[in-house]
Amino acid sequence: MAAVLALAGCGEGSNNGDSPQSNKVAAKGGQSVPGGKPKAKAKAKAKAKARARARSRARQRTRARRAKKRRARKVIRLAARTSGDVNCGDFSNQAQAQKRLARGDPYGLDGDGDGRACTSLPCPCSSAKPKKGNGPVTAALPKAEKFRAQVESVTDGDTLVLGTASGREVKVRLIGIDTPEVYGGVECGGRAASAAMGRIATGSVTVRTDPTQDRIDRYGRLLAYVNKGPVDLGRAMIARGFASTYVYDRVFLRYPAYNRSEKAAKSSDRGSWDHCDLSPG
Repeated sequence: MAAVLALAGCGEGSNNGDSPQSNKVAAKGGQSVPGGKPKAKAKAKAKAKARARARSRARQRTRARRAKKRRARKVIRLAARTSGDVNCGDFSNQAQAQKRLARGDPYGLDGDGDGRACTSLPCPCSSAKPKKGNGPVTAALPKAEKFRAQVESVTDGDTLVLGTASGREVKVRLIGIDTPEVYGGVECGGRAASAAMGRIATGSVTVRTDPTQDRIDRYGRLLAYVNKGPVDLGRAMIARGFASTYVYDRVFLRYPAYNRSEKAAKSSDRGSWDHCDLSPG
């Protein structure tokens, strides 16, 4: 009986001895869990906020880039609708003109080069501040040159000889088009292109250079667009099927309109497309 009581006492003492230690471990574990979880949650929340701010900044940058591209596309579309010739008379107020002030001022809207377009127009006005210097803030290109001239002769489907008001003779190679050759061997459609240009290039015309292109080619010809009234002669040649769109080195300002005209003429087998391949090269 005594032995049984002794064993029972040992077992009880052993349990009592283990309990404090187990309680300490449990207590220690219990203290770390409640204190650790809030810290982990706070860190996770901070990281989530940082990621959200980064995504917001990225979206803002993307929207700004898209808005800039939209403005550029609007300028190109406006140029296409007006055969590339835009002036201050096309706008009802200065703010509208300011939105169309493209790089290099190819339309001559900023006469004094201070970065503000058509300042003679009534308000509402742009909030853009005048800039010091020799041109607009974005003017990394020379301004387009524009002048009136008389057609003296037609060299071929894409080259004219013009006479200026000062009596100077200027040989002009039209920007953005290519026609079959008639010199050094007559190509298919060459004579038709020369004849077509002779029919539309007469009398007084307006000549305008393109600041995205070279001013003079390797043959000494002025590179320019030529308009007779509202008609862009280069685009008219393409639309009638006597010329193809031609890009040399860099895309020119009127390319969208020219390219659309070529697709329409080619798909309809208009002009020389009916029996010739007018593709450049």
